[in-house]
Amino acid sequence: MITDVQNALNTILGNVACLKNAKGAGRIFELFVMTGVAKAIKTGGYDVWLKRSDGSRIYPANTLRDFIQRGGGPAGIPAMASGASNASCIAFQKDGSKQVWEMWNGVQFEGRSKALHEFDVAVIPFETAEALRNWEGGRPRGRPRIAIECKDVATSGSIDEIRTLVARLYDVTILDCHAWHLGLTQPSLVIYPGILGSWHYSSASFYEENTRCCNVFARKTGFAKGAVAMTGYHLIRPYAFITSAGAQAATLFTEVADWINKKMI
Repeated sequence: MITDVQNALNTILGNVACLKNAKGAGRIFELFVMTGVAKAIKTGGYDVWLKRSDGSRIYPANTLRDFIQRGGGPAGIPAMASGASNASCIAFQKDGSKQVWEMWNGVQFEGRSKALHEFDVAVIPFETAEALRNWEGGRPRGRPRIAIECKDVATSGSIDEIRTLVARLYDVTILDCHAWHLGLTQPSLVIYPGILGSWHYSSASFYEENTRCCNVFARKTGFAKGAVAMTGYHLIRPYAFITSAGAQAATLFTEVADWINKKMI
């Protein structure tokens, strides 16, 4: 899978990127999914580029073309002041749109309960990431537009895995009715730091918020019987047997890229 990740990064950059990945098969699986989706977006005509942790763009002509995966445990968006040697991300923008998005690996989000929740791959507005970079770094409060859970394990996925993802999504979802007890100004936003815009206003129900977000569960192996029973109601997209040589991975990447093209400005 490292070869697939390297090839995807090279395609996005337009030159040979220097991949510095974290140790562990599970970590490279996360990058495999992340870069596979990003490559599919680029193939679909989006402008896609690699970014250093200080927010600067990595250009093909740069001498240093390091793409760094976060090591250690999950954390927030690193501060710009800490330099460019922390976790890299992938940015993308649709032709004709003013909205830029950033795709991150292993970022924690703060839920309504104040608990911290990691999403293996998450897409957030550029403005949210940039505000955190310009401060002291930190964790977004609220829900990402795209959340992908990745599991590189030999056993079949259990219903508890789905329950856990549902619980994370529940806690990070900010609805209109939450503004008063969270001390937020009304109408509340779906993610903080945020900007005022049609998508960034919070929804009236969890189901409505689920419909305008892309929630994915990607597994290297399959799901146990009954494990996907909850996915339809909560609008979680389950993908099994995601491997380097399998057609299922191409389906995952293409379908998420198609969702982005249809749903994201």
